[in-house]
This record gives sequence, C-alpha cells and structure tokens, in this order.
Amino acid sequence: MFVNHTNHLVFLHGFLGSPQDWHGVIHHLPEYSCEALSYPFQIPSDAILIGYSMGGRIALRSSQPKILLSTHPGLQTSQEKAKRLEQDQEWIKRLKEEPLEMFLKAWYDQPLFDSLRAHPDFPTILSRRHANDPHVLAKMLAQESLAHQEFTLPKNAFFLHGQLDTKYAQLYRDLQVASLEIPQTGHAAHLENPERCSEMIRSIIKLNQST
Repeated sequence: MFVNHTNHLVFLHGFLGSPQDWHGVIHHLPEYSCEALSYPFQIPSDAILIGYSMGGRIALRSSQPKILLSTHPGLQTSQEKAKRLEQDQEWIKRLKEEPLEMFLKAWYDQPLFDSLRAHPDFPTILSRRHANDPHVLAKMLAQESLAHQEFTLPKNAFFLHGQLDTKYAQLYRDLQVASLEIPQTGHAAHLENPERCSEMIRSIIKLNQST
C-alpha cells in the first residue's frame, strides 16, 4: 500500500501544537526523510502523512497513505455535531475573552490529558503552548472543528491510540475501527513516548511496503 511512498514522511501537529512536537519521533526515524509542518499545512503529494488529533483529521481529507494518532474519524449524527459545535464555540469564547494561561490550564485539565500532565516533559511542552496567538487559535478551532468533519474511514489509513487513552480506545471499539495500541501512553503518545511511537510507525510502513 505504501510502495510508491517509500521514504518521505510528513508530520501534522494537533491543536495548540507545533512542528517541534514531532522532533522526538523524527529523531528515532533517521532512515526516513521527515518533515514536520506548521498549520495551515501545505501537504506535498509524495509523502506518507503522520497526523495527531486535529492534524490527523486534516490528513483524512487527503488521498495519500496516512498513519493517524488519536484521530477521530468524524461524527455521524446531526445531534453529535451540534453538541460538539456548542462545545467548541465555548472554547473559542474563552480564547477571545480569557488570558491564554487560563485557557491552557482549562484545556489541559481535561481528563484526556491526565497522563500528559504527569509526564516530566509537560512543563516544557506547556511553555511552548504559550507562544501561540489566541486569535489564531480561535480561528483554527472554528475552521477545524470536529463538528464540520465528514465521517470517513479510508482503506489507506492506519489508526493508533495510547494504552491509557481509554476514551479513544472505546471510540475505536464502538466504531469497529482497527487500531494499534501504544503501550504506557495517553492521548498525546508522540509526546509521552516518542520512541515507542516511532517504532509503531516504522512497523506499519515496513509491513505495508512488503505487501
């Protein structure tokens, strides 16, 4: 499946993220030509896409082969989309009205990020987040809301989730989406254990280059 895309890997970060989020994973993939993009992504046509969360959802729009970490394939009912839009609009309101520091605390206090908050690198990661422009983030969240995404499960997409990310493990089970588990990591597995994340990316690529 990846025969025509053998060496070029393009990494797409999540909401609040930056290309630097992928440096640990890229460090452990020296045999590949790796490129971490900044949003809005200008995706080349000759690559395997590696996307996390929002970046993974953007990768789903592409016809290129993709490996997706903690990525939602899309909501399926108008009720789900309306609820998500309401939630995202509340986050957007907070971005516009609160200091960024308060927004970041509320965002990372979500149970989804419990294991990331406990990680020794979290203070460094959080400090990078303070470099964001709240107005740019608000626009990004409005444009890339899960409420606007079509449900899609392309055959050339491979899903990964962290072992401690019970929300996404259950989501993939409910949707009957085949997903590989990254041990001892949560939602942001590429930040919590970049070495194991890179090992799984490598194994998926090698398996699919040989079939």
